[in-house]
Amino acid sequence: MALTQTTQLVSEAREALQSGNERKAIDALLALEPVYAEVSPTDAVDLLERACTFGTRPVVEAAYQAFPEFVYEGWALAMALRCANEPVARLLLERGVDLLGTPHQPTTYRALLPHEGTFTRFGLTRRSPTLFINPMDPTVCSEVFEPFRGRANESLAKPAYSAPTDLDATCNLVAQLAQEGRFDPVVFDDLLRAALVRAWHALRHEDNHDEETADTCLSFAHRMLQMHFMRSQGTEYVHRILASLIVPKVHPRIVSFVCDEAPDVFLERLHTLTWLKRDVDLVSQMVPHLTPGNEEHNGCLLQLLAEHGRMAELALLEAWDRTFTLSNVDAAIEAASTAGHAETAAWLLAHRPHHTTGTSDAFGLDDLLL
Repeated sequence: MALTQTTQLVSEAREALQSGNERKAIDALLALEPVYAEVSPTDAVDLLERACTFGTRPVVEAAYQAFPEFVYEGWALAMALRCANEPVARLLLERGVDLLGTPHQPTTYRALLPHEGTFTRFGLTRRSPTLFINPMDPTVCSEVFEPFRGRANESLAKPAYSAPTDLDATCNLVAQLAQEGRFDPVVFDDLLRAALVRAWHALRHEDNHDEETADTCLSFAHRMLQMHFMRSQGTEYVHRILASLIVPKVHPRIVSFVCDEAPDVFLERLHTLTWLKRDVDLVSQMVPHLTPGNEEHNGCLLQLLAEHGRMAELALLEAWDRTFTLSNVDAAIEAASTAGHAETAAWLLAHRPHHTTGTSDAFGLDDLLL
């Protein structure tokens, strides 16, 4: 068939897919079956992505019948999930499509491929060496939780397209599929990361908070973390993902989420991050969301609160295990005394554990008056 005729068939298939007419879309895709080798790999993948955005399961099955292989399918799955197109998403997962997969050379015909970033839109994939290093770096999983924004690279070919999205429906579908174990551990981690980053961005600009998006994404993240903690889904990277959300100028709601879900992560970051120790208001705000960690991390929090005379927050720590140890309290008393918070130092002295060796206390009332 002449190339111009094949090009016309591809164009007709695009129009049919966007029409929403299932029969028309199936017929248009099957018309390409005899000439699939004349269709560029990029155009073929574009048709699959449109089918997964607009089409039904039979439409996508027709795409797979027309083309013996697609060199890349990850973005198509992302679009099915973005549009909460459950039957299509399940079909792709049944076929082993990997959200973090990479393009491959075709095996049924000869063709030159563009740079793989053309297909992945330069999102990180499974084999990217920097995956999870910077949580803000977009991956293909990031696209699951985004709306159509009319970006130049959103479609592989013209005309550009968009479809209605419902973030709540998307999150419910992804959570259900995750509950069923449909995602491998790395994809599980990255879907969690992507949703948390979407929430982070929704609260980033002080004068333009998107509370609804943040609510939806954090609720989804809570469900995913329950699967991680209760059923060991995902990998050890979950800890790193949560830790990396605690950065300067982060919205307190993101930090409180981390504290509620994994308080040990916050206490560990407090122990290691100088800027966080300096943000006493933020730390104090987080105390009601925390539970005890190890003795060293608890002591770090105790000392910081003492240094700044935060009596209300110190009182919340009274029932904490592994906190009011002799070494922790002595360090806190010294910090409070040095900062001139005599009332705080006296309160801590009253909470100092007694010696069992018969030696005298290192601190007394005279020390508080210095």
